[in-house]
Amino acid sequence: MNNKILEIDDLVIEFRTDDGVVKAVNNINLSLDRGKTIGIVGETGAGKTTMALSILNLIPKPPGKIIQGSINLDGIDILKKTERELEKIRGRIVSMIFQDPMTALNPVITVGEQIAEVISIHQRIGSKKAMKKAEEMLEMVGIPRERISEYPHQFSGGMKQRVIIAIALACSPRLLIADEPTTALDVTIQAQVLKLMKELKEKLKMSMIMITHDLGIVAQVCDEVAIMYAGKIIEKGNLRDVFENPKHPYTEGLFNSIPNIDNRKVMLKPIRGLMPDPCNLPKGCSFCDRCDYALEKCANEKPKKISFSHTHFVECHLYEVEKDYKLKYIYNRE
Repeated sequence: MNNKILEIDDLVIEFRTDDGVVKAVNNINLSLDRGKTIGIVGETGAGKTTMALSILNLIPKPPGKIIQGSINLDGIDILKKTERELEKIRGRIVSMIFQDPMTALNPVITVGEQIAEVISIHQRIGSKKAMKKAEEMLEMVGIPRERISEYPHQFSGGMKQRVIIAIALACSPRLLIADEPTTALDVTIQAQVLKLMKELKEKLKMSMIMITHDLGIVAQVCDEVAIMYAGKIIEKGNLRDVFENPKHPYTEGLFNSIPNIDNRKVMLKPIRGLMPDPCNLPKGCSFCDRCDYALEKCANEKPKKISFSHTHFVECHLYEVEKDYKLKYIYNRE
């Protein structure tokens, strides 16, 4: 049995608009082992959500178009499935928690009906049994079953997010995609939701993709980290690889932007500049204009993938491979 729940190979996604071609995802390669959680980290506009939607084949067409690549989900070639076949896969094999709990629920349908609908579609059971299972799902996410006949407006933001989690987990999917699930929540509710998701993941033995811009969340719930910038994964490794030994200047910049709780006098060092226009990406490294260590060739040549171990790689010109295949760092950051 293949230990990979997800394998994305050389994925390219563009949005063709009147203003130009938006290069949203550029030659991404990503894999995830069964039972593991990977954090996808990057700024707004990095392509994180677009990549996640492609796993469910939910890229809006038009203007979106998957130019090349393949997505293998639990042995299924997602991009070759019809819409009818995809309807059977979404919610049963893969589910997604969307960004905003305020708009992800239908305001005129009770939360119980919204959970039961997923169960009825995939498990082909009657409405009474589906509602009973919906009550169990509500209780599993910490909401009393008596509230099953209430509407979304009667719930707080944190409770709505719990309802969305209940919908996503109703049919015990093998892969859960969480797209910034705590962005709209206050700090205490955020901690509760993260704890709940971690517990349910272990209980249901799921794999998970956590999309976020918060490295603190990644440290709490993830086994691996992929740093995404301008539609590319520029560094990937396990938690220790990336948190203790970041290699890419962008990753370094993300950590320098986090307050130091041990020394509050240390000034934050934000990353200068802005992400490049996805309609007009640089010829070379997309991070070149913002990088403090940029070399001459960074502006003209795309960096190649450099592996430091079987778990850790980076795409950066600051490293090169010598003839004996040993890595050499060719720039002194000190």
